Amino acid sequence: MTQTTFAITSAGKPVQDIHPLVAHYLLVVGQTGSGKTTSTLSLLDQLQRTNYTTIILDPTGEYSKLPNSVTYKLGENAYLEAGQLSAHQLREALQISGSPLLNAKLSQAVNALRIQQNLVQSNQPYVKIGVPIADYQKQLVRLSNWSRSFAPQQLAEQLIEEFVIPYPDERADYSLLGQQYDRPTINREWNAIATIRQRLVSDAFRVLFDPDPHPGVFKIELNFVIKMFLEHRSSHRTLVIDLSKLKQYEESQRVVISLLLKNLLAARLQAPNNFPVNIVLDEAHRYLPQDEQQLADNGIFQVLREGRKVGLSMTLTTQSPLDLPARLRSQFANLLLHHLTSPEELSSLAITDGIDLREISRLSTGEAILLLANTPQRKIKVNLPKWWENNHDGNEENGD
Repeated sequence: MTQTTFAITSAGKPVQDIHPLVAHYLLVVGQTGSGKTTSTLSLLDQLQRTNYTTIILDPTGEYSKLPNSVTYKLGENAYLEAGQLSAHQLREALQISGSPLLNAKLSQAVNALRIQQNLVQSNQPYVKIGVPIADYQKQLVRLSNWSRSFAPQQLAEQLIEEFVIPYPDERADYSLLGQQYDRPTINREWNAIATIRQRLVSDAFRVLFDPDPHPGVFKIELNFVIKMFLEHRSSHRTLVIDLSKLKQYEESQRVVISLLLKNLLAARLQAPNNFPVNIVLDEAHRYLPQDEQQLADNGIFQVLREGRKVGLSMTLTTQSPLDLPARLRSQFANLLLHHLTSPEELSSLAITDGIDLREISRLSTGEAILLLANTPQRKIKVNLPKWWENNHDGNEENGD
């Protein structure tokens, strides 16, 4: 049944004010088919009606169903500026592993290409043989935040230029970056360089950084889009960042989501605004580092740790709370619990004292237990958004 309210309680009362749900971080939990995605869509529908600014990071394209959304799809009408990534993030996004020496050279290669694009106005590699060290250092000093862009498709060729050394005899000039190529070292690193060259012509690279010209096609940088939404309150519109073209490159998705969230948080910290913003991410556990020691450097965790002080809230969904690190689960003051059957899953959530596992396990599709900070728990039936009936046949149940 479609309604204009978010949900109805077991006592038959409508849940009309949905702002308390996103005033704190909200975790939506439930097994596949329990209705958590539909609950999120219904919540988004209500936020849109009340002109609440929402940004959805959509790794699967699921939220293309949402009406009145502004959608930017990576690889179609949006791209990511390679200069937004550190050399470490670039390696992760392209799934490149190398020796410590190669990784250090990759950072140097990025700086050299930044000089080429921003100071020399060239997209060709920076040839370092015969270049005075003093001149190169002056160029590095001239680089700043505005000059982060570079031609990532030249990384493999630039890496070769980084392996330059003086002559091994009395001709050596140590005031130069180099006088000849260090061919033995290049040969040792050649397999890794060849892998990088291969990655730079892969579909994942083209989706991420869009290196090819598209005459007559307008594309926009994702961080710029997000910044605009942070600065200007949306008018009954929701921003959807569609990352579904990277579905088969889950590691790349993880890096991109983390990066976008870090930049979003940094933008809000630098220029706080007077309206709140809700960030939505489905199946969040897929986009967290497997090594919990790396959690502090992840954008999801950083927003959860610092976002509320600058008006950012997050709505995350996951099939099982046990898929999330304990340090991350502890950040959630609000819960929407769909069908669960495991006592371990229930006990892992700190604010579920007094919840009967039998009641949770008997919830039907679309039913949930709503737990808000400092508010008694309520059993609810989430209403389908009113627009749902125009997009689905009448026999379809609530989705995932």
